[in-house]
Amino acid sequence: MSSRDNIHLNIISHQQKLLFECLGNMLKKGERVALLDFPNHNNVGDNAIWLGEKEALKKIGVKVVYQCDIYTYSEKALRRHLDNGETVLMHGGGNLGTVWPEHQRFRERMIETLKDFRLIQLPQSVFFKNDEGLERFGKVARSHKDFQVLLRDEPSFKILEALGLNVKLCPDMALALGAVSPKGEPVHDVVWLSRSDHETAGKDETLKSVSVEKLDWLIGGPGFFHSRFFARITVRIRTMVIKIYSNSSFFRNYLWRFNTMFFDSLAWSRFWRGVRILSRGRVVVTDRLHGHIISTLIGKSQVLFDNHYRKIGNYMDCFVSSREALMYLGDDSSEFEEKVKQALEYTKKVSGDEK
Repeated sequence: MSSRDNIHLNIISHQQKLLFECLGNMLKKGERVALLDFPNHNNVGDNAIWLGEKEALKKIGVKVVYQCDIYTYSEKALRRHLDNGETVLMHGGGNLGTVWPEHQRFRERMIETLKDFRLIQLPQSVFFKNDEGLERFGKVARSHKDFQVLLRDEPSFKILEALGLNVKLCPDMALALGAVSPKGEPVHDVVWLSRSDHETAGKDETLKSVSVEKLDWLIGGPGFFHSRFFARITVRIRTMVIKIYSNSSFFRNYLWRFNTMFFDSLAWSRFWRGVRILSRGRVVVTDRLHGHIISTLIGKSQVLFDNHYRKIGNYMDCFVSSREALMYLGDDSSEFEEKVKQALEYTKKVSGDEK
């Protein structure tokens, strides 16, 4: 199937339109920016977001003059490449709050130390498990005179709006990649991409009448030597590089380009690994937001559980109106098998295999 045959083209087009309108109103052609917090790990979704960010900035005509991950950041290097008042972008995703504290601490540190720059937080989902963390972030964020936050859903918007922050709604940046072709033909009725981290839906239901491959893309992908071992190799290399840069201000301040020259190629490798995994199923079952988004980009029918704070459902409520090929279950598994059958039937219908 080519990207032109994608059953979700209208969904993709609608979200891209909103995304480019939002970003285009904030950034202008020829503008210089820094882009912070490269996802230097094997989560496919975060890397898809990074690639979408780079693609969107390229289309607008914005030049990234400094980039880093949270471990190799150098304020000195950033200030050598950006003038006061220019724009610093912080990578989007689902880590604004208390779920992923390391990234939240980095975000708050940037807000506190870069007050002479314009700061834009690219689209995020928000979850704070306690008022203490939320109030702290509000206090830090309000201390910056030019800090704007893009958000991927209405509940996140309302949480930060109530803090008095400058907030806007914007689709996930991975949508800037547009429709892409699957990698390979399906080998199973269902690929079940199930979170293995602390955001998991924790579903262990069985599907008796269809063939299922259940896995998580944090640990690579099946069927290829490259996908089995490449993820482990990059983790070891990443650990070594982080150690070198963390222990040397000279490396962080003056050799940052050497580290970042591999960012995009790593992100593309991780993204295509995710596409290969999802392409193995006629239907995708997942509780990962980017399991849903990348499945949309490659045109897969989907059955969707949700994570522990409704990240997928909130996103869909905000940006996804057409759901004929999207069976959202949330945390209710009572109709799981029936929805999988419906998704398979829809896939057969649109592919012309229905008899």
